[in-house]
Amino acid sequence: MGSTKGAGSVIAAVIAASGIAVIPGAEAASHAKPLKRPAMAPAPAATQWNAIDLGTLGGPGSYANALTNGGVVVGCSDVAGAGIHAFAWQAGTMRDLGTGTSGTDGNSCAYAANDAGAVAGRAASGDLVVWKDGAVTDLGVKGGVGGMNVDGIVVGSYSAGGATRAFAWRAGVLQDLGNLGANAGTVSSANAINTRGDIVGNSNNHAFVYQNGLMRDLGTLGGAASIAKGIDDAGEIVGMATDANGVPTPFIYRGSMQAIANAPGYSAAISVNARGQVIGSGEGIYGYLAENGTVTRLDTIPAVAAKGWRHLEPTAINDRGWIAGTATTPSGDLRAFLLVPVQ
Repeated sequence: MGSTKGAGSVIAAVIAASGIAVIPGAEAASHAKPLKRPAMAPAPAATQWNAIDLGTLGGPGSYANALTNGGVVVGCSDVAGAGIHAFAWQAGTMRDLGTGTSGTDGNSCAYAANDAGAVAGRAASGDLVVWKDGAVTDLGVKGGVGGMNVDGIVVGSYSAGGATRAFAWRAGVLQDLGNLGANAGTVSSANAINTRGDIVGNSNNHAFVYQNGLMRDLGTLGGAASIAKGIDDAGEIVGMATDANGVPTPFIYRGSMQAIANAPGYSAAISVNARGQVIGSGEGIYGYLAENGTVTRLDTIPAVAAKGWRHLEPTAINDRGWIAGTATTPSGDLRAFLLVPVQ
């Protein structure tokens, strides 16, 4: 959870990637142990949904970036007058987190959260920060936040010597995760982390998983590039990879990389929950839910259609099957939403 990069920009990056056959210095992911999902019944497909408009902080638009199992949604919202502030929403109330600095000017945004009350994002200064218990902790770097787990480990990317590098931050210590390949200047980014501390992201145009101090290449679906966007607590990984024809294709990694059954091409898998439900986005034009071989476009859900929402961009799904994201309203404003299944 906590992914913020839309599928449109991800697809563009994958299409533009150059071909890579073998990456020196990277261990092949095919040697990883098969992943086992905790005993949990498959989620029955929801027949009805509640569509919740999360509102704003006084301005016209809001944007949801992450969702916890406890139902906390975080993101950023236009405020009255001018500016954008990070927010945390729960049970109908949107809380303004401020700018993350001592001042009131500038834009801030939240990109990840956990159920221990911590929220990670970017302050108006451009520094990455964690909000918790009314205090703001500066991570000491500028960049982007990819995710945060229940232990408060924040992952993302930061600028180091002119290069963008994946990092993990915990209790005041920032660790550079390195990159795939022998070139120390290669770009890398950490996009998600699960409860046990497994981290996924992309480096050198390939998806990776970082476990036990080792970054491993997940490969592709026969094409040149891939990117990992989400990981569940069983270690199943989702993202997008090009196939042998260069088509960006959503994947799930369960010991090996597989295309998600019946999911549309030119789309990206964004996040996966403990029940194996996957959310995806088709070039930023439509969002979908894939479960048990069935793909449902979010804009076809009756509760969504009734609100007149278009271009739903899902960013997170929790283990209860709730989906958070951003939609375009009939007036043309962007609005953070929450979809809650009614079984």
